Amino acid sequence: MIRLLWLDYLATLRERKTWLCAAMLAYAVVAVPVLLERPPEHVRAAIAAWLGDAGPFPIFMYVWIDLVMNKVIAFLPAVLASGVVLRERDAGVLPLLASKPLSIPRYFALRALSVCAVMLTLHAATQLAGAVYFAARVPGFRAGTFLGAMSLHAFAALFATALCAAIAAWVRHRGASALIGFATLGGLVGLALIGFYQPAWRAVALLNPIALGALGLGSLDDLGPPVLGPPMLALAALTALLIAAGAAGVRRMEA
Repeated sequence: MIRLLWLDYLATLRERKTWLCAAMLAYAVVAVPVLLERPPEHVRAAIAAWLGDAGPFPIFMYVWIDLVMNKVIAFLPAVLASGVVLRERDAGVLPLLASKPLSIPRYFALRALSVCAVMLTLHAATQLAGAVYFAARVPGFRAGTFLGAMSLHAFAALFATALCAAIAAWVRHRGASALIGFATLGGLVGLALIGFYQPAWRAVALLNPIALGALGLGSLDDLGPPVLGPPMLALAALTALLIAAGAAGVRRMEA
């Protein structure tokens, strides 16, 4: 299983869609500091009200998390994960796989873990490259705080990828599953920071898993295990549940 997982991970990394995703992330890293050189005053005022600080670094973190990375995890998981197992079925090799000791649910779990690992690789590489580049381009940039906040966001990216894989397992149509996954994640992303905009709704907003990935925005001066640990564990548990749900969905393909 581990050997097969590793080979599938390497094969997915070499696919054109993965390189397209990497190019999009690289463009985001290069472009964001340019966009932030002269932020409008009304943007500063709004962020000061939402986050309690309108310095260059909080403004950058708001833009990077909400306007860049949240939008990324609404789109990239649908590209990477909506064909999990379905591509093999459409190519006619799924019956052959079903005849092997590796069952289709276990094969789905393996493929879902592989795609999650690719998403995590893209996410981590983006943050590490960004930490180097942003240090020279963003005034007041704090690399440790940035990496801490984005390590939490990586768990939201894993959740989003597992969600798209699970949707594919139940919908069983690549185009429809990609559309449903993108629409679902788009709605979750659109509501991710509502707890900052409307503090009275903050507790309810935390029911949104993508909001958990953005919690670092509210604690940029005090990031640590008490802040990062609980949402990481919650997102990891949700990711595992989604992979299990997807494995249950593909059992119908064995019938």
